[in-house]
Amino acid sequence: MNATAVGIPRVIPPNSSLFSLDPVTFLMHLVEGSLVQFVAGARATVDRVLDTYLFGTYDVTRSGAAPLTANPAIVGLSTMLTQAGTALLVVVFLYSCLRTVSDRRQDPQHALQTVLPRVLVAVLLMHLSLPLIQMAVDLENALCRVVTGGGAVGPADLPWATPLAGAALQTAATNLFLLVLTAVMVIALVVLVLAYVVRATVLTVLCVTAPLAALLGVLPETRVHARLWVRLFTVTLFMQFVQLVVLRVAIAIAVTGGASLVSILYALAALYVMLRVPGALNSAAHWERRVAAAGRRLERSARRVVVARLEQLA
Repeated sequence: MNATAVGIPRVIPPNSSLFSLDPVTFLMHLVEGSLVQFVAGARATVDRVLDTYLFGTYDVTRSGAAPLTANPAIVGLSTMLTQAGTALLVVVFLYSCLRTVSDRRQDPQHALQTVLPRVLVAVLLMHLSLPLIQMAVDLENALCRVVTGGGAVGPADLPWATPLAGAALQTAATNLFLLVLTAVMVIALVVLVLAYVVRATVLTVLCVTAPLAALLGVLPETRVHARLWVRLFTVTLFMQFVQLVVLRVAIAIAVTGGASLVSILYALAALYVMLRVPGALNSAAHWERRVAAAGRRLERSARRVVVARLEQLA
């Protein structure tokens, strides 16, 4: 791509020969030219991909806002696993009955009055997994539309749109430091795009494996894996909404100034916070485990205090 075709000034002075420059100046011009070409070439591609993935959760294999669970491949695989899970429910039910007969402790978790309702719920969840998942996706899309003002926010409004504009890139082309920061911002955008491609892949896998997650929720030995599926689905789905909230706040208090240092750093800060959202949601999703662990520690401490007090009284 020619630099002048995208409105980028030549990095080599027009009246100088390429081989007449000293090695250091030649290397600097070469680095500047390479960075300018990298940023200018990546800008349009990144904007197009983010426009597809960032503002809603849809079936990206088809044009338009097609429902995620209407993908024929997802429907076919989910139907196959639903049939397999329904057959495995018989095995699970027989296993639970054998545990009840052979267990001398009479564990109530394997009693018929406990297992039978779970089996019925599992059958219901298996056959309604895709409609229920689509309802959650529709809720998340509705929340995203509220945050973005019903589509009022587009690629041109994003915090990094101004530093990557043609005029700003012309200014940055004359300052190697700003040009390097702009290239770092483009790399961060590529990481964000990669995160959304991974998110779409993980959501597809979770949609297909939903019948197996319902099956795992029947037995107490496998229920932890069903909870892991629910936690992963919740974090993967709603990370987009939280990231758009962060993005909308960043747009509302955006720092303008073209290719200035403050505007580039502000865009990098917004990208950093957005990339930290999935990890923060994953940590927040484990709150019940932390509360239970804290409760057990408190119980042990109280027990030791009571025992020590009784020994003193004795």
